[in-house]
Amino acid sequence: MIPVRLSLKNFLSYREHVPTLDLEGIHVACLCGPNGHGKSALLDAITWALWGEARGRRHDDLIYHGERDMQVALEFEARETQYQVVRRHARGLSSRQGQSSLDLLVASGNGFRPISGNSIGETQRQINHLLSMD
Repeated sequence: MIPVRLSLKNFLSYREHVPTLDLEGIHVACLCGPNGHGKSALLDAITWALWGEARGRRHDDLIYHGERDMQVALEFEARETQYQVVRRHARGLSSRQGQSSLDLLVASGNGFRPISGNSIGETQRQINHLLSMD
C-alpha cells in the first residue's frame, strides 16, 4: 500500500480546512517537528481510515475538542490500482452511540466510483483483502 493523499477534518489536533497532504511521488518521508504539533496524528489518521483504529482510542475521543464529527480520506495505491477510503464518525446525542460510515472507492476515469460493501464490516473486509492486512 502506497499512500497518495490524506485529507483530515476535525481529527485529533487537526480542525476543518486543513490542506490535503499530497504524497504523490514521495518515496521516503520524515515527519519531524516539535512535540504536540500533529506528527503522530497523521499516522493515526492513516490507521483509522484503513482499519478504524488509532492507538486504542474510542472514535469519540478522536474528534477535535468541541466538534461533533470528523472525517479522514486516504487515497492509496494497492495492486497497481488507485483507491480512496473515506471514514467518518459523528458523536451521538447525549448517551446515544455515535454514527460511523466507511466508503471504499476505486479510480475510474477522472474520479472515483464506489465499491463499498453493504455494511461497514463488509467494506472493512474488502479493505483488508486489498491490503492483505487486518
